[in-house]
Order: sequence, then structure tokens, then C-alpha cells
Amino acid sequence: MQETPLEYVQLKGWDHKLQSGQIVIKTCPYCQDEKWHFYLDREGPFFCHKCNERGNLVTLKKHLGNLKEIIRPAFQKRKTFKKPETNQADRYHQALLKDQSAMEYVRGRGISIESVKRFKLGLFEKNGIRWLSIPHYRNNNLVNIKFRSLPPAEKDFRRIPGCESILFNCDCLKAQQEIFLTEGELDAITLIQAGIENTVSGTTGAGSFDPEWIDILKPLKRIYLCYDADDSGQQGARSLAKRLGYNRCFNVELPEGQDINDYFNSGNDIFAFQNLVNQARRFDLPGVISMEAAFDLLAREKSRSESDTGLLTPWQNVNHLVKSFRPGDLIIVSAPPKTGKTTWCLNIGEHLTLQNIPVLFFCLEMRPERLTYKLIQSAYRKENLSSEDIEKARNEFSDIPLYFGHSFKKQKLEDVLQLIREAIQRYDLKLVIFDNLHFLIRSVSNVNEELGQAVQGFKLLAEEMEIPIIAIAQPRKREGGARDEIMRAEDIKYSNAIHADCDQMIILYRKRKASNAKEIGQSGYTVVEEALDPVTLIRVEAHRYGAGGETLLYFHGEYSRFEQMEGKA
Repeated sequence: MQETPLEYVQLKGWDHKLQSGQIVIKTCPYCQDEKWHFYLDREGPFFCHKCNERGNLVTLKKHLGNLKEIIRPAFQKRKTFKKPETNQADRYHQALLKDQSAMEYVRGRGISIESVKRFKLGLFEKNGIRWLSIPHYRNNNLVNIKFRSLPPAEKDFRRIPGCESILFNCDCLKAQQEIFLTEGELDAITLIQAGIENTVSGTTGAGSFDPEWIDILKPLKRIYLCYDADDSGQQGARSLAKRLGYNRCFNVELPEGQDINDYFNSGNDIFAFQNLVNQARRFDLPGVISMEAAFDLLAREKSRSESDTGLLTPWQNVNHLVKSFRPGDLIIVSAPPKTGKTTWCLNIGEHLTLQNIPVLFFCLEMRPERLTYKLIQSAYRKENLSSEDIEKARNEFSDIPLYFGHSFKKQKLEDVLQLIREAIQRYDLKLVIFDNLHFLIRSVSNVNEELGQAVQGFKLLAEEMEIPIIAIAQPRKREGGARDEIMRAEDIKYSNAIHADCDQMIILYRKRKASNAKEIGQSGYTVVEEALDPVTLIRVEAHRYGAGGETLLYFHGEYSRFEQMEGKA
């Protein structure tokens, strides 16, 4: 269960006192004033009477980097890192200095002998392939070594397995207000060599940026992204700007076809580069774009509609109806109780994360450990799991990017949306599943209005963060014979607050069937235990860009998995 504000303060070990129903904290977490000016309400809101910072428990946790206390991986990986041999980088470095042909390659890339020695670049040879070694240091301690294949071998990269991944030149971040961020180490070395010391780079490839690095860069006021000028480089830069915050990221646009190393090796100097920096601009914000950008989006949408590059479900027949889940889409899923709507959505999350697509499953009703159990049941197609099964799953699935959000205390809509926004940025999420919308309703008199605000909030968040969001909605209670009728969109609780903003509405239905009656005691009456048919109707009730339709799946309730029925492709 999520801790209260007082429990959180106690967990942090902060000096505090209780005064007039509020928690007064000696040291402000923002301005570090130590004169008891920071007031935290027992319900969550806070205010510092010194620096005027205000917010709530979620924003405080965001500031302190404690998001992981609410959102955590489905399978927690045990973080134990190997370390390279103490003198490993030095051995490779000496080998490079003695090898004339390898040094010619390095000099050909514009890297000076001074930079070779400063960053201890080295040479490693194995199985006839020669590799340039690039050591990664933190606080002057060797943490990892990256290897880049040298010609004539095909371009390839390696790192020492099991060692920690850190930002290259991360020690420069101390006391910096702004940095330059490049795609790779040689680009970073090129900028540093040109005099820009506050330069770092990722070390795991252009398409990857560790969540821990997002936290490390939080204090910075301005970040210059110096990514390659090709389409993949610019897409990577925009994706990273979304995660780091559009407001503080500036895109340094290099000439077409060039990276930082190419730029300086083609005759440009630091003064020419400074002109590019002066022209650097923020990325267009979602929803606020120029006419030129609108034409780019139109061309991209046309290309996307032809190639259908959105996210797909595990079932081919369902994909035929939904087409795909695309950035900005809000998908509402509903079904009568016990139909399996949570399992259906969890199956989608499992399917995508096994393809290394990051997904957040935010459930307000079911504990993460129970969801994890269902996930393992589905993956192994096994009803009863042993301790050995769970440990096997931990080892097998610890790297899948599935995250669970949970809270068993009523949350305000704005807090939930902000928490999800932060999770998208930190983990580079491509899909969010939220279970369920109606749990956010706090009022008994303004239900339609609050639900409408929630649906609109999720739709705007999907547009802003450029990802699809699936939200589960509860149905109305149905009486008598109506319970056996196939559910329709209007059967969702307060459905008039939902229709306008969703892009797809998906209904699940399973026919009700009765088991044998059982006599209870000697009272003379019987109770009929009801069950649902495993054959499940999937109805796309509404689709903003398609015709909708129906198809069938088979529900294996014993191991929490929907599967496509034979002949229903």
C-alpha cells in the first residue's frame, strides 16, 4: 500500500515536527533552507515559505527521483555488476600506441594523440578482428569498456558483458548547468577536443538511453542534442527530447549526412560549430507545429497508413479490426465483470514487451505481484506455479521492459497523469494501459463531469507524449435478462462522458452459462453457480479511422491467456 506523506517523511529520515495538522520539515528539499519553512499537508500538498515552491507528494517524489517507489519493473532485475580487470584499459592503450596502422585510423578520424592518451583509447584483437577500445570511467574508476571494430571488418560494437553502462565523460556533469549530448564516444571526444568540455554521450547505442541517465540529467537547465543528421538520428533526438523535457532540449542541426566527427573532419572549426549552436532550436511541441512540420506529418501519416507501423495485439484476427494502436490514440476497453478485460490487456502488454517495446500497466485494483503471477501463468501456460517457476521466470524475463504502476489509495487525476507522464519520460514507454478509469472518480454528484475530465486528460496525455493509451472502463450493472445480452458502448458506466474523446472502443463479451445446482444445507433452497463460456466475442464498437467489427478469441482462464481460435485469422 502506498505510504502516507508522514510515512514518506519518516522513510526519508527527515527532521520534522507536527504542527496544526501539518508536517513541518526542517530542511526544504528544494532550496535547502534549514529554518523549518517547508510545510507538508497530511493529504499531500506542500509549500515552502522561503522559496515559494509548491506541489504535492507525487511532484515531490518526482523532484527527488523516487518514482520507482510507485512504478517498478514487472520482474526486478538484481543489479550486481562485474568490473573490468584493473589494468585492462591500460594494456589495450599501450597496444594502440605501439600499433602504427591502428593509430593511422584514429588520426584519420581527427582524434589527436593527446585525446588518445587522455581517454586511454586502446587496441584489442580477437579471432582476427581488431577493435578500438574506449574505456568508460566514473570518479576515475574503470566501469566498462566499449569496443568498435576496425576496418576492414564490418562496423560493429561490443561491451564487456555484465558491466555497468554509464554516460561517457559523466564526471563533467558536476556543477554544470548545461551540457552537449552526442550519439557516441568518438563524437563526444571530438567536441571535447575542440574545447567543449561539458560533453557526454550515451554508451549503449543511439536508440537506447538508460532510465538512470534520465535521473542524472534532471538538474541540468539546458541540453544541446548533437545527434546525426540522418532520419534515425533526428528521430532519436526527438524521442530523447521528449524524455528529457522539450523545454530544455535544443537540437543542433548538422549538415545532411554528417555526425559531429564528420563535421569537424570536413574542415569546420569551433567557430562554425558555435554558429550551429546559436541556431539550435527546441523541437516543435505536440499540438503546436509550423506549416512545414504539418506537411511533414501529413507525409509521415500517409507513409504510416501504407505500412501500418502502429502497435499490434497478439491476435491476427483482432489486428484486422483495430488496424493498430498509434501514437496519440486513446483506446477504451470494457466488459462485464469476470470476462477477462484485465487479462486481455495484460496479454497485449506481454506480447509487446517480449519484442522489447516498453509498456506500463497501471492498475489501481490488483497488486503488482498478482499481475506478475498472471503474466507467468500466461507465458508458461500453467495454472499452478511453483517457486521454481517464479525464479525461472525472474531469470528469463528480467530484461523485458514491462512496468507496473500501483496505488491503493484514491489518487487525484492530475497526480496520476503527472506520474504517468514522468514514467513515459523515464522509461521511454511506447504504450500505457490504465485499469480502471472509474476508480479515479471521487465525487458522487459530478460523476459525468469527472469521468469526462479523466477521459479528456488521458487523450491529451496520449497526444502530448505521442503514444497510445489503453484505458479500461467499467460497465453499468445490468439486471435480469439484460445480463445475457451482448454489451454495447452505451452500457459503459456514464458512457456519454467517454464517446467524444476515444479513438477506439473495444467490448469483450462471454456468454453466461450455469453449472449444476448445489443444495445448501437443509433450508430447501439451491444456489446456481454461474460460469462464462471461454469463447469470447471481441467487438470493436467504435473506431475513428475504421469500420470496426467482431471476431472471436478463446479464453484460457486457468492460465490467464486469450488465444486465437482456429479458422479465425
